[in-house]
Amino acid sequence: MRIVRLCIVLGSLSLIGLAQNQTTLTTNPKDTARPVSALLDQLRKRERISVTYEDPRYSKRADMDEKPAEFSYIAEEFHAPYDTEATVARMLRQYGASGGLTFAVVQDGMRLHVVPSETFDSTGQRVRQDSILDTVISVPSGRRTTSQLLQLICDEVKKETGYQIDVGPSDPTTTASTNQAVDHQTARAAIGRLLDSLATPGAFVWDLYYDPADRTYGLNFSYVGPAAAPAQKPVSH
Repeated sequence: MRIVRLCIVLGSLSLIGLAQNQTTLTTNPKDTARPVSALLDQLRKRERISVTYEDPRYSKRADMDEKPAEFSYIAEEFHAPYDTEATVARMLRQYGASGGLTFAVVQDGMRLHVVPSETFDSTGQRVRQDSILDTVISVPSGRRTTSQLLQLICDEVKKETGYQIDVGPSDPTTTASTNQAVDHQTARAAIGRLLDSLATPGAFVWDLYYDPADRTYGLNFSYVGPAAAPAQKPVSH
């Protein structure tokens, strides 16, 4: 009986410890109409995770989410044996359950990518939508700057989809020369490879925002520093 009581006490203390170590992130609708992006940006700064974000293509400005969102986690969720990807996916499920649009998270090397799964059509109905950065492109090798290569990647996406991607002032590319080519890769992989040639792999991430008024995208970058590869749960045999 005393052993059972001791186990209960220890279990209670463990729960209290986890609660004390819990971090809750919140967004303010006055500051952002993109709560998922805002939550991810807080995770980047707190836990130094390398994760990108892409907007859905909203039909109109009023479709953008202007309500607060929150997410609670413990820091250990971003370290082995926990799975960073699973934790981000949990955040997205909670957001979707609150009435928001659904997103998916995919891993590519050092980075996680949060991409749209659906948007609203002109009648307000939810419809499936894929990531524009899934567009497969090619750029032949040639002497150019890294900044010019980034612009060529964006230009190729426009040729294939009709959607323009404007590179924001946070562009980390430079006048350094490169012969790098893009050979039948997704635009996402091409941008990631270019960024990884400039710094430690995964150090730069991006937010791809869509403007429903002029139907164009804006590509903005952030530096998260050397980030550990997303931890994976061990495979069972």
